[in-house]
Amino acid sequence: MKTKPGAVRPSQALPIWLLQATRNNDDCTSLMSFFEELKRRNVVRVGIAYLLMGWLLLQAAGFALDLIDAPNWVIQALALLVALGLPVALFLAWAFELTPEGVKRESAIDRAQSITHKTGRKLDIAIIGFLLAVIVLMGLERWYSSSDAPSDNGAEPATVVQEAPAVLDTPEPAASKPPDKSIAVLPFADLSQAQDQQWFADGLAEEILNALVKVPDLSVTARTSSFQYRGSTLSLTEIARELGVAHILEGSVRSGGDRIRVTAQLIRADDGFHLWSETYDRDNTDMITIQEDLARNIAAVLETSMDPTALEQMAQVGTSSVEAYQAYLRGLQLEAEAFSTSMGNKKYREAYELYEAALALDPGFAEAQVRAAEYWKVELTPTRTDTGSSGLSVQEALTEFYTRIQSAIDNAKSDADRFKSLANRALVDLELREARRLYEQYLELRPNDELARSDLVNVLQMLSEHEAARKEFRHWQAKGETDQFSASSFINAAYRSMDPSEAADFGLAAMKRWPTNNTLVYQTHRTLLWAGRKAEAAKLARQYAVLVPEGSPLFDAREACAAGDRQLAEQILAGLDDYQANYYSGKWLIHNMLGNHEQEAEVLRPLEAEGVPYLLADFLGYPKFDPRPFPSIMAVLEREDINRPEPPVAPFACPPAATE
Repeated sequence: MKTKPGAVRPSQALPIWLLQATRNNDDCTSLMSFFEELKRRNVVRVGIAYLLMGWLLLQAAGFALDLIDAPNWVIQALALLVALGLPVALFLAWAFELTPEGVKRESAIDRAQSITHKTGRKLDIAIIGFLLAVIVLMGLERWYSSSDAPSDNGAEPATVVQEAPAVLDTPEPAASKPPDKSIAVLPFADLSQAQDQQWFADGLAEEILNALVKVPDLSVTARTSSFQYRGSTLSLTEIARELGVAHILEGSVRSGGDRIRVTAQLIRADDGFHLWSETYDRDNTDMITIQEDLARNIAAVLETSMDPTALEQMAQVGTSSVEAYQAYLRGLQLEAEAFSTSMGNKKYREAYELYEAALALDPGFAEAQVRAAEYWKVELTPTRTDTGSSGLSVQEALTEFYTRIQSAIDNAKSDADRFKSLANRALVDLELREARRLYEQYLELRPNDELARSDLVNVLQMLSEHEAARKEFRHWQAKGETDQFSASSFINAAYRSMDPSEAADFGLAAMKRWPTNNTLVYQTHRTLLWAGRKAEAAKLARQYAVLVPEGSPLFDAREACAAGDRQLAEQILAGLDDYQANYYSGKWLIHNMLGNHEQEAEVLRPLEAEGVPYLLADFLGYPKFDPRPFPSIMAVLEREDINRPEPPVAPFACPPAATE
């Protein structure tokens, strides 16, 4: 039907068109006509195409901005612009139309000559193209996240580990349901473009873990257990099952310029539900606030019994200096590396120097003082393999220890922290009963600190308080079902105060869970020998040779003596000077296995001559140590009223030397 001259077409102006529709007095018909008009003008098609194109644009922009470590606000601003552009695009689609002569106002086009159907077909093709691009991109992202990208725990791709031989056929205990208030903190991933922020990622995760350890009713997996899952391909549910925890904390760090982005998620392991997550996009100067906020929020979400004030104190880093905090975190990373390298004493020295750098920036930084004091305590402990890096005399090292430990006591943030530092000083002074009392007080407040429990066990064995030591062993035995550190601690010490066969069986079961943990193999081998189970120990020796091809002098000497090869044990003893200078404990132990009792005493006489009894204190933890040749130690035993039994002969001792 033709339009009469002078009449106004419905497409000329929206108010007129709506007025004409209203005059029909049929609301339903009017609404249908309005949608028909939207369809005719391709408004719906333009909206769909715009949304698809905007999504693709944001995905591409997010990828590009990640490469340059742009802050979150950039992508947020871009998303806002895209959202604001939608109503503009819809208005333009309503008001204008594409014609062979170009873009014209819709009101200026004769409807009879309109080509909206051609424009619609072009928009349909564009929509299909955008939709295919979206599908392809989502497919690529899904493939990348399941293969090349970090695993679902946010860590790097797993490294290949040589498979160990089968462990001896020992039944593995059934896993029990983990307690609700239990958590493992996985190592945070470094997603920075330069991959130079692992020190911060590891330090942040460790400090969160150390803060959570202070929560009495929260079971926290030790660092050595949870950090082994760096790069694991296991799902979070599988990791949690192996660690025996109900919750997993994972996260990542990205740094660029003066900005840092930390993302953390607290996940319920049984169903993968995210209980809490947070992304911090802050200046580098806010990294202390980030760590404190993370620890406080996680403890609150897990509904621990700590009140808000206690949570606040628990989460405090202890310094307001970002530079001191950064030096401290770098020190933590190096200290952790020191326990996994043959050059551990050099790494430990570098860690100590970073703690000192932190203290130069903030002399009241208590945690740095505690770590620095611990370094000097290790320097006074010749049984450690990471000792002897300072170059100072024993008396100078002792003075350094007293200076640092007194600062730690004076600047302690809580009674618990003060008890621990006081206990460490009492231990170095060999005031053993006072050290026991202080460690027990500390562990009442911080029952999750397994390193402090190790110190307590050491004191109990020095005191020959074997019944009290067995109580602590049972704690480790129960926790060691899922925690490698506790399992290792149990096997390492339990044979000295309880049935070594029970400890050996536990070690064999633990090796089924963690077959590539060479420390467990080492300790279980020794415990089997103390239990007289030489054939089983010989099988483990072959497994240890696969895991540690370079071998270990003490391990090899024990196995040689157990096999009756005295000549090989003597050769190993002769080569100890090349293995490690001043290897007092190694020489003493092999002489003891060889039955060279006069020589074993002579090995330790230089330590007695230094006039610091603590140098010999660790040897009191060995049942076969004879203190009678050392007056300083005998004086300690008398002062502390310690009844020490006669030293036993190891059941794997070497056969006597042949006599002419």
